[in-house]
Amino acid sequence: MSDQVTGGYPDTIPLSTGVDYTTNWRNYISGLDPNPGYIRAFNIPMADIQSLASFTKCPSVRAYLGLAVAGDISTLKLVLVPVDASGNDVTSMPGLGAPTDSTVFDFTTSCPQACDVNSPLF
Repeated sequence: MSDQVTGGYPDTIPLSTGVDYTTNWRNYISGLDPNPGYIRAFNIPMADIQSLASFTKCPSVRAYLGLAVAGDISTLKLVLVPVDASGNDVTSMPGLGAPTDSTVFDFTTSCPQACDVNSPLF
């Protein structure tokens, strides 16, 4: 098993609950797509989380599910955007510079491309 992080972080759940959630997902999606290559998780680099954290006036981040290719569930994407104190997506900020002023992030790698096959959540 990988290294365990402890410390009573807010919003954590017991590992057994996480296993239940991920098992429920696998059972659900395998009923729709028996291909074992379906998306199980997303890897998000810590540097990218820190980029989102730089939006200090935004108390949260919203994650949207999307498909890179319409109708192809194997191209599932996780799109993240900062959320302001009123609960609105912050999709742009003037003055961010070239090439775009978008604050909509797609920096995840899906699993099975990047998986921990030994995790109890897998």
